[in-house]
Amino acid sequence: MRARSAMTTAALTALVLTLPVTTASAAPAPTPAPGATPGTASTGTGGATAPAGFVSLGIRRLLDTRSYRENPAGAARKLQPGENFAVPLSAWKSHPPREIPTVPADATAVVVNVTATNPTEDGYLTVRRNVDRPGAPATSTLNFKAGETVSNTVTVAVDPRGAGTSPQISVYNNAGTTDVVVDVLGYYAPSTSTRTADRYDTVRPVRITDTRTEGGRLRWGSVVTAGVARDSLGTYEATSVLLNVTAVDPSTEGFLVAYPSGSDLPIEGSHLNYGPGRTVANQVVVPVGPDGNINLFNTGSTDLVIDVIGYYGPWAHDLYSAVTEQTRLLDTRYDGGQPAFSTRRLPVTGTAGVPENATSVTMNMTVTEPQADGHLEVYPADQGGRPGTSNLNFNAGRTVANGVTTDQGGVQHAVDVYHHSAGPSQLIADLTGYFVEG
Repeated sequence: MRARSAMTTAALTALVLTLPVTTASAAPAPTPAPGATPGTASTGTGGATAPAGFVSLGIRRLLDTRSYRENPAGAARKLQPGENFAVPLSAWKSHPPREIPTVPADATAVVVNVTATNPTEDGYLTVRRNVDRPGAPATSTLNFKAGETVSNTVTVAVDPRGAGTSPQISVYNNAGTTDVVVDVLGYYAPSTSTRTADRYDTVRPVRITDTRTEGGRLRWGSVVTAGVARDSLGTYEATSVLLNVTAVDPSTEGFLVAYPSGSDLPIEGSHLNYGPGRTVANQVVVPVGPDGNINLFNTGSTDLVIDVIGYYGPWAHDLYSAVTEQTRLLDTRYDGGQPAFSTRRLPVTGTAGVPENATSVTMNMTVTEPQADGHLEVYPADQGGRPGTSNLNFNAGRTVANGVTTDQGGVQHAVDVYHHSAGPSQLIADLTGYFVEG
């Protein structure tokens, strides 16, 4: 598997990792928050950030522990077991050593793509706000097996550090040692006279690309162009779009990079890493090109599926509040699990501080202990049934997580989770924030 490192458009280079043979079982997901009643939500104590608009950054590298040039520690080193690593939201330059803020001091939350690579043991990472919070987190962001490269996009409240410094987030590693890569996709902040923060609108999820039925399988160097700002999608005013991107049945290692049409391929950063035989999805936010299109650059061999979830634009309606302490909403390991081909209703409003006027929610969904391959569909409880798209794909025996953004329905104030699999699984849902009309 490859975790994308610095490269030029002419010569795309990436660190090649040798995958050891492993028979370890799926990495365990963390247990519910201390004191939580099994099968119910664990109530966070930190509240939520003030509603704010979104500023897209494309994709920018914040951390690569493999490189002393992109590591605030000043040296290439892995995260240790039980380590909570501070990540200033800045770029790092080594000559002379200096921090260049990427996210402004008034940012309330960031959208980051986090990648674990070269892990020595099965384990998980948690991206959270406060580096000084003691003990292991009650939630997780991504799970990995020894030797794998796994990525996930998450929205997380930031920890301000005072005037003249960049805010920060933290990454916790629970087991073994692992390298970590963090790419920032954008941030939430109030609008100012010099920076326009866009609002968000959800759309009914719709599939716009499926190479299994049109276009053919992607090879190394393939570029797929997708029309994402269109009247037919309700996204004609989009400046950035929110997508669920899935690499289906890859036969090699590889990664995908999304970027606006009319722009150069980003120098570094990746949105989705995949490996042979492992169908994997990731949530992606990407700026839209002037012609309403985006490009996706591929390495390796895979089919590709793209689902549109929502968009940001100047005439959209909703502002975002990140919960300052991520909160567990669901853990089926304590109520019998999720049966094959079944739907679970998950109440949202009034749970973990989500207000009555919340329009959409963001969650980190995890499937663990799946007995068969499958996928999840997450959608509003009262808006016409399943959309026929997917949010998370999993293989038997693997623990997999993905970020989910969904309307919570105007009447039920709940979301439905459809478990499309021939065997039972365990489902975990952690609240990361919510949108309100502003």
